[in-house]
Amino acid sequence: FFKDNDELVQRTQFFKKYGITSFNLVNKHVKDPIEEWVDVIQEELVDCDICAHFSLRYQKKGRRNVDGAYGVFSDFCASMGQKCSGGKDVEILLISGAGNFGKLDSVETLKRRKEERLQPKMISSSMMMTPTSTNHPKIAVAFNPFFPSREEDEKEKQRLLQKLQTHQVSKVYIQFGTNIQRLHSSLEWLTNLQHNKQGQDNESPFNFTICGSIFLPTSKLIAQQKFRPWKGVYLCDDFLSGDLHVAKDIVVNMLKLYEEHGAEILIEAPGVRNEKDMELVKMLLKERDLVMSRDNKVGEDDDVFMMKKTRKEKSNKIVVKDIKNSADKSTPGKNSLKFKPSPLVSQSALEATAILLFGSFDVRLRDNEALQLASHHSSIIPVFLWSKEEQQKWGVRGAIEVVLKDALQNLSGQLESHGLRLICRNTIDSTEELASLCKEVGAKTVYWNREQTTESRALEKRRKERLQQNNGVTVVECRSSLLYDVEKMSLSTGFHGGHWGTLMPFLKGCKKQFGEPKRPSFKHETFAILESLKEKVSSAVEERSFEWPHGIQVEDLDMAVITGTQRWDVPILERFSPMSEESASTTLNEFASKGLPFYEIERSRADLEWSTSKLSAHLRIGTISPNEVYYKAMDSASLSPEEIKTFWRRLVWRDLAYYQLFTFPLMRETSIRAHYENTEWVTGDEEKRRLEAWKWGKTGYPIVDAGMRELYETGWMTQSVRMIAASFLTEYLRVNWVKGCEWFHYTLVDADSAINAMMWQNAGRSGIDQWNFVMSPENASQDSSGEYTKRWVPELSSLPKGVIHRPWQAPKAVLEREGIVLGKTYPHRIVKNLKEERAKSVEHVLSMRRSSQQFNNERGYDLITLPNGERTVVFTKKEYRLDQNGDVFVKSSSSKGGKGLYKKKQEKIRIRSEKRQRRR
Repeated sequence: FFKDNDELVQRTQFFKKYGITSFNLVNKHVKDPIEEWVDVIQEELVDCDICAHFSLRYQKKGRRNVDGAYGVFSDFCASMGQKCSGGKDVEILLISGAGNFGKLDSVETLKRRKEERLQPKMISSSMMMTPTSTNHPKIAVAFNPFFPSREEDEKEKQRLLQKLQTHQVSKVYIQFGTNIQRLHSSLEWLTNLQHNKQGQDNESPFNFTICGSIFLPTSKLIAQQKFRPWKGVYLCDDFLSGDLHVAKDIVVNMLKLYEEHGAEILIEAPGVRNEKDMELVKMLLKERDLVMSRDNKVGEDDDVFMMKKTRKEKSNKIVVKDIKNSADKSTPGKNSLKFKPSPLVSQSALEATAILLFGSFDVRLRDNEALQLASHHSSIIPVFLWSKEEQQKWGVRGAIEVVLKDALQNLSGQLESHGLRLICRNTIDSTEELASLCKEVGAKTVYWNREQTTESRALEKRRKERLQQNNGVTVVECRSSLLYDVEKMSLSTGFHGGHWGTLMPFLKGCKKQFGEPKRPSFKHETFAILESLKEKVSSAVEERSFEWPHGIQVEDLDMAVITGTQRWDVPILERFSPMSEESASTTLNEFASKGLPFYEIERSRADLEWSTSKLSAHLRIGTISPNEVYYKAMDSASLSPEEIKTFWRRLVWRDLAYYQLFTFPLMRETSIRAHYENTEWVTGDEEKRRLEAWKWGKTGYPIVDAGMRELYETGWMTQSVRMIAASFLTEYLRVNWVKGCEWFHYTLVDADSAINAMMWQNAGRSGIDQWNFVMSPENASQDSSGEYTKRWVPELSSLPKGVIHRPWQAPKAVLEREGIVLGKTYPHRIVKNLKEERAKSVEHVLSMRRSSQQFNNERGYDLITLPNGERTVVFTKKEYRLDQNGDVFVKSSSSKGGKGLYKKKQEKIRIRSEKRQRRR
């Protein structure tokens, strides 16, 4: 940092005593005297390297045309060239600047410079003289691999390629960011470009070096970036958490990556200002060497690193040479992170190969307990076994196959980037296939995460017995798909702040028995695990003590195979692909900024893009951990507890569904309230007529039809529309809830047999928490603007908002004008008298309950029997509560204080939401 030339001299002398010989001068204003600063530094140091930034954004201000703007750059190059002599090198970092690049950006500037170099006698446009220096300063460019969207990332890569193809670039500076996986893949890409592995056959290799940026992990810098982030700098929540140990680990991993790819290193602002900062740099280097020593990667050359310090006014770039740190040696192959080996596995077993078995619900690497424990082995084999025969009715079938296959392809690619393979096999019997694979590779340990469904429990038990009894293989079962271990949960019968098995007693029980959910592992920790495995497997392959077993490509799995002419998978992939960890994380971050602040008010809206998180498919497939989503909400410092509570409670509600499925294994098709099996539903041809109209979105009720059409085409619809579709089928069409549950399971990309069944049981009134409401298909509050219905029921899109959800009420003239003929261009209502249909539904429930008085307590509530033989009361809607004579209880007056308090809270939330909306 310096405010004038005298302070620049002082700063230069400070760095000189540490052997620093290079400086970076940032261009932040058109009047910055860059050339003068270069002279000051060169007067202080005999041998020095200087990188002078040239910002086209600032330097072309006031230039009337492109030629004039380029002339300024050409003159600057000539001037810097004259300063390159006697061991003093000057480099120019060419930057377009933020915003609209205009006609002269860095790409066009480099193309012009190439032409100028081919014509050495070209006259400088502004100085009107021929440059006399024969020295040409080196040109560097910037590259940002951390853009969150694929489109921006691809655009940035294409721009860099265009710059490199001019062959005027000698160095690529990588901007700072904390996505370790992105950095790794970008360094691999850049390394390939250095050898022209991705260039044209007739093109010479690109001759450039790489220089990467890091931040010194200090409290001041992290706080600054958290609350006033720099534009174009993308930092993860882990780095910004305030935990300096975490931030340090991320930086150390970055240092290791840069060292492995032969890159120089820059340290961004505020950089090295004093001896304390210098000690921090030495500590980071020592930590890097410790990590690399575990992989036997410590080099014999002196450490060379750069530190870049920036301030709004000016900056210095420093190169420190000959700082050597002796790293302590540690045992190779040890996982130095916080994840300890499973106590079930002996030390000798850790020296053998282990199998890591993936399922249809844990397709990720981060926050994957099975991977964390398996990583202690000398080598691991990631495996996915697919048996279509084992899926049965409630397994992976239908739309979910499409997104699962896409997720597996992304998982395979992610593993390959770390030198690992996903071994995939089709099989009829996955248990025998797994046993055979263990024998084939000599594996003595298998790790998997538990799925916690009825079928998976039986399958896991069968696998475990087969491996342990016949092969002597140790099975380590882990948990990575839920916040809590629901099988260990214990709920007291009766009413405890809510009826048995409902959300609040379950939530309170979880917090009391287990505490807060565990925090997810950090991304850099997962990256370090994978890099450690890469080294171990690579060494084992070289020593011929390990070889990969045979497998097939993900695309060859007998999954999501389209046999007809209609490519029904395409709309699903267009909406959800890529199903990857990175995509899930990006979606979560975008929702946190665009949707979460308004979620409490807008979550039921189907006509707003970010009214929901769009994460349900990712949570079902497991491309994101529920713990990561939970703490993203809980760590939202700018939002009040009232604004986030419904969102994070949805994750607990998800656990509750699995608790209910554990308690009632047959709940997908058998009523939890056993006596509700005797409820009368429509049957025969009438059931078929109503059900088919509902399935295909031809009920004549636009909001229902919109949801069902969206479901079939894309495999998804928002929660509120699912509820209105379910309510309509059970309350008004009077079709058995099991039929709806089955259809949803087949057509949803997030088909979760526990969550789906819990919703349908409650909609069908036989669930633990039967719905205390009926959703009207005529009011359609979920689509108050009508835009959702217009999209999915286009034949009604021209109708005014007031009648689009009730086209039968539209004036005849309006229908004629818009060319709408009910019964032809849009179906008549499948049932016309909703009030009458609803009355029949209520009467059928009451009739069933009158004949089942043994399941009725003195207050008219239902009683159910739990698996342990105990009886408990469950919530029962008022209109279904019967006295001992079979009469409906008369509604009694009650205090409105609770409702008033609730309304006040909702009003406060609404006001805050409106304020944010205005700012947005």
